[in-house]
Amino acid sequence: MKEIKGIIRKRKGTDTTTKAALATVVHVAGSSYRREGARMLITDDGHWTGGISGGCLEGDALRKAQQAIFRQEARVVTYNTLDDDPFQIGANLGCKGLIRVLLEPLDAADEWNPVNLLEQAVQANAPAVLFIVTEGEAAIGTRGIYLENGGYSGKKMPVPASELEALAREVLTAGSSVSRSFPGGVEIFAELLLPPTHLIVFGNNYDVLPLLQLAAVLDWQLDAVGKVSAFHPDVFRLASVGTEMPAIPNPGRTAVVLMAHDFKTDKANLLKVLDTDVPFIGLLGPKKRKERMLSELEAEGHSLSRQDLDRIHGPAGLDIGANTPDTIALSILAEIQAFFGKRSGGHLRDREGPIYGA
Repeated sequence: MKEIKGIIRKRKGTDTTTKAALATVVHVAGSSYRREGARMLITDDGHWTGGISGGCLEGDALRKAQQAIFRQEARVVTYNTLDDDPFQIGANLGCKGLIRVLLEPLDAADEWNPVNLLEQAVQANAPAVLFIVTEGEAAIGTRGIYLENGGYSGKKMPVPASELEALAREVLTAGSSVSRSFPGGVEIFAELLLPPTHLIVFGNNYDVLPLLQLAAVLDWQLDAVGKVSAFHPDVFRLASVGTEMPAIPNPGRTAVVLMAHDFKTDKANLLKVLDTDVPFIGLLGPKKRKERMLSELEAEGHSLSRQDLDRIHGPAGLDIGANTPDTIALSILAEIQAFFGKRSGGHLRDREGPIYGA
């Protein structure tokens, strides 16, 4: 969501006389630095925000987007990096992929223009599906959005509403975007938009700050829980601060880290978090400390299921040799990212198959 928010801010902060277009990667076959859903906002004065590649396609996309602005017509352009043709745009990427990019001019008067639809997703702070028509007799472009907590809003789509809702539910359940063909030569890219990861940190110590600072770079939603007067002043700039468990609007996208560095406090907080549906509970300290904590909870009559135990990640973090507050923070956030990305957190060089594959 960070890139999307940047595009929204840029467009909202641009003078209304400045014309703009949005470039969106709608299909990738083979390898590419960016995947479906990568975006770039282009203005008619030659500036852009965001990106659709590692830098090789942006210049050509800018020129073609300016043409789309002039003609006020959306179009899909294809970049073929499969061959080593020196005259092919993007051939020097070396990625061996086929990339299709939708270029659509933005109409400030259109309440359903793509930037406004993206803003709906940001404001909803809930999973959503964006519908983009990439082929067909109907006008191509971003047409509407389906919010998990609000249904569909947008322009009329060239497919029945029931099929559209079924597609949205399929994407939300699978947790991934999909392109789908419909009768009449209609192709729709249903893009999954997820809210930012929500990180809740329990603890007051100095090592809370680097964890929040690194998470802020990732644009995660941040909460810090503890004795308010004991927090570093910068914590208040980075996170919402309180003494009790905050609201959790998206449990499936929430991680908790227990780092009070006090056994009784961490144990009490663990018990609180286990009563929620949060799937990732990070616990600082050695494995023996965690085992003692779990044993005491069992002895006190708190029966923990296999599912409960699987949610507890202790010691929290990936094994990267971290031994300072900053590197420990990096280790913890890397594990959280791997968890929600459904990856093991190993070396990419050891991975069988493509980088972005399932």
